[in-house]
Amino acid sequence: MTKAEILAALKQMTTEERLEIIEATSRMMREEIEEKANLKAARKQRLRASAEAAIPLYEPGGKLHDLWSSDSEPYYDSEEELLQALNAEVKTNA
Repeated sequence: MTKAEILAALKQMTTEERLEIIEATSRMMREEIEEKANLKAARKQRLRASAEAAIPLYEPGGKLHDLWSSDSEPYYDSEEELLQALNAEVKTNA
């Protein structure tokens, strides 16, 4: 149904029927807004839980601590070795 058809149908209704349509439409819109807000809140909660679950991995003794810690040993022995590795990755990924 097009907007024009809906408006034409509304013109043929009584005032009470139009009010019922407005109330039903408002209720549907409120439900949609509430559903979107609930989905957003649930997603935010899942993201927070995931982030909090990952914290121990990055703390001292965690499996990923050495990857980001400023006091960890460098992965490559020299800057030259690092540059070679980066250049090799760029060539293989291109």
